[in-house]
Amino acid sequence: MVDKLSIKEEMKAIDTKNRHWYDSLTDEEKKKVSPWVLMRYVSNVKNDAVSDIEEHYLEWTNELVNVNFNALSKHPQLQVQLMQVVGLGKSQFHVWQAPGKKGGTDSKLHQIFLDLYKHLNFDEVDLLINQYTKDDLSDILEQNGYKPKDIKKILK
Repeated sequence: MVDKLSIKEEMKAIDTKNRHWYDSLTDEEKKKVSPWVLMRYVSNVKNDAVSDIEEHYLEWTNELVNVNFNALSKHPQLQVQLMQVVGLGKSQFHVWQAPGKKGGTDSKLHQIFLDLYKHLNFDEVDLLINQYTKDDLSDILEQNGYKPKDIKKILK
């Protein structure tokens, strides 16, 4: 029997927009569903072939699910349905995204990305940075006018 509350099955239900998944849960299972945990997974997709998919999940989770998230805390089914709107109809590989530390970090790299992507907050920038390899980050910094010796210091 498949465990409907394994993260793999939960993400599959969200990615494939399975509108009946939440209704198929027992009352006990519904109490165990954690929309906050699901949101952390939904926002972080790894897809080496198409980086637009990663950006889609991050941006749309923030726009549709994260906005007024606490106000909807008494409506977990609605929160799950909002996450399903983000899904693209096909299962993706989701990775846990740990929450940022309180107060953030004053790393040079984070500050650079906050300046480059003014519409993103610290947590979103942190998610974005974590999706890139060191080579990718180096390329981004180089494209934005940083010199190789400065890039080396920034990426330490």
